[in-house]
Amino acid sequence: MSDRPLRTWRHFLMIALLVLPLSGWAQSYVGKVCMISTVTTRQQGPVTPERFLLDFDVTNLGGTSYSVAGALLSPPDQPMVATGAGTVVGGDLYLNVVMTQAHADGWMDTSINRTRISLATMTGTFYEIGNDFNTVTRVYDHDRYTAGTVELSLAACPR
Repeated sequence: MSDRPLRTWRHFLMIALLVLPLSGWAQSYVGKVCMISTVTTRQQGPVTPERFLLDFDVTNLGGTSYSVAGALLSPPDQPMVATGAGTVVGGDLYLNVVMTQAHADGWMDTSINRTRISLATMTGTFYEIGNDFNTVTRVYDHDRYTAGTVELSLAACPR
């Protein structure tokens, strides 16, 4: 039995993998973007506003789709690592981001964040729903909710 069809298929696949990036389907690094988030609401209701800065590396996946990856440093805890994807719909950027963080006191946080940013004003809103576990006390926290406002900034990025 001849393996010619298999070799032909392999050659086609190798050529496709080499040519596709050259044809514009390649991902491209956009740059660093910082998102300043202001927490205004938690599960109990409104709170004194608290600001924090996440710095993201942004890659265009093609068209209006993007991937983001970044972190928020918060010693003595481990960094809050955030990765996700976004898409532009109309004049807004929608981001869905998964975040994780390990704390010195045993808490392990996980959350899903949804952000909507107006491209005209570079501001918007977010909400985050968390599901956390304390490795010391063996207690779950299933009801963490956070919401607030966001603004994109290049000037606020640490250099």
